[in-house]
Amino acid sequence: MTKRFLIPRKTSRCLLTLLVMSTVLVVFSVNLSADVLVLFNYYGWLVKNVADGFVIPENWQVLHTSASKWYVESKVTQTKYELPATLPLGTYRIVENYLISETGDIFANTAFGLAKVLEKGKNESILRLSEKAEVLFKVPGSYRIYYSLKKDTLEQFFELKAPVEKAYVILSTAPEETRATTFNKMALAQSVEAVETTSAGRKIFILGNMEGLDKGVNIKNKTIKVIRKDVNRINLAYNYSYDWQPADYVVELKTGEELPAGELYVYGDILDYIVPIGVTQMPDLNKEGSVFVSKSWQVFHSWTLTKSTKVGGRVYITGELNLKGHGLTKLVIQAKSISNLSISAGTIVKQSADCAEIELNVSGVAKISISFSYLID
Repeated sequence: MTKRFLIPRKTSRCLLTLLVMSTVLVVFSVNLSADVLVLFNYYGWLVKNVADGFVIPENWQVLHTSASKWYVESKVTQTKYELPATLPLGTYRIVENYLISETGDIFANTAFGLAKVLEKGKNESILRLSEKAEVLFKVPGSYRIYYSLKKDTLEQFFELKAPVEKAYVILSTAPEETRATTFNKMALAQSVEAVETTSAGRKIFILGNMEGLDKGVNIKNKTIKVIRKDVNRINLAYNYSYDWQPADYVVELKTGEELPAGELYVYGDILDYIVPIGVTQMPDLNKEGSVFVSKSWQVFHSWTLTKSTKVGGRVYITGELNLKGHGLTKLVIQAKSISNLSISAGTIVKQSADCAEIELNVSGVAKISISFSYLID
């Protein structure tokens, strides 16, 4: 059975140019004979020059070609057997209902008895082209971004996987797009700092010529000096009283640059040793942001609501925040149009219409009286 898809030459070339030109042309010295691989979080686009009769690998999809005419031919080959067959003495492995000997001979049970397999049957998709052409394939490639944070040093790493041995690699990311991806054990590549640029709202990392992509590659991309603050954060649930609960352990970072989301390995200073203390998912950072690591053993809190009054479209809150433990603590109050904020301890470090942040160092047991009002939605 043959499937035919005809696309006008002019349209095909225009679409292909629009898809890859914005990323490829920012490179000043591209090896034009190399395959170009653009990796997204869960798939890849591979630009490859191929001739008529190219066998399309499994799970590859043809998106566009520069040929004036092309189609995909489906070819089915039946399994070839040798009958009758005698199974020699020896050691065998069973793989997908086949017996495989130490010498590589393959045997199978058929309706006519035991047979030696001369050639396995297969279904092939063959690309038929009117001339040698540039083809854009969608391939099952992917990448993962991860980081390590040691004191004020943040290291960025890439994990790459693609069904090709080598290519000119470009990573394409957008906000809220990068998610956790699980890989098998990877081969370690040398440290390479990618060229970064933006195009069509996306952050582009140009890694250049890479090898071993089919095996999996880890790359240490760059090292960034950051401003780090470890805090115990409390998001105050002020509309009701609650009993003791742990604060959130949060790392606040000022990076000075935009960083796409990724897994973050957090290290801490324990008895003068820098050791890993947790792993979490870092969100996209626009030069600064907070990363939740875990609940904290350092600070616990409870809240006693003593008064809640509605007057003229506003709610007036009065209560006491009880604290015990030790360490830098940040109290966050979120409400609409906060005003008349009063606290008996701590420092108001941020106050906007809908959010207030209060910092204090907890040492032992403390009680803070808090009052404010907010607008009812």
